[in-house]
Amino acid sequence: MKKMIFCDISRCDNCGECVSACAREHYGRNSMFIQPVSDFFIPANCRHCEHSPCVEVCPTGACSRTDSGVVSIASMKCVGCQLCAIACPFGAIWFDALDKVSRKCDECKERLAYDLEPACVKACVPQHALVYGEYEDLLKDARDRGIHLNISRAGGGSGMLIRIPAGIDKEGG
Repeated sequence: MKKMIFCDISRCDNCGECVSACAREHYGRNSMFIQPVSDFFIPANCRHCEHSPCVEVCPTGACSRTDSGVVSIASMKCVGCQLCAIACPFGAIWFDALDKVSRKCDECKERLAYDLEPACVKACVPQHALVYGEYEDLLKDARDRGIHLNISRAGGGSGMLIRIPAGIDKEGG
């Protein structure tokens, strides 16, 4: 079963702990950002799309999907062409000018190997705006609590579950 991040934007207070934790986990290379939308903040990173545009366009195979469903970039294969960043519909891939390679969220694959949650989720303890778990379990829990959800993804499949707070209509206001 695929694990993913659930984001409850009604709980995010823009504290930046998720961003800092990501940078600490990845030696100063942050792949987490907070996007302000209306009166809310959305902690965001790579959605690990099922049909990932970044994987499709990568000429060297540096961008690939692991068996667990995480899309990652092998820096030793990356030639720095930045096609993956252009193809990403979420702007979640950035170019590391120092190392001349593209970088993105890998859901803290080293932590996942030890059955630990991603660093951004672990850092979001006071607010619990970010939760990591099985897709079906997160979906069922949200439905049981009557939470309106959006599945933020591209190309089908799972992505990031995002809670849409009451008061935000479909026109975004």
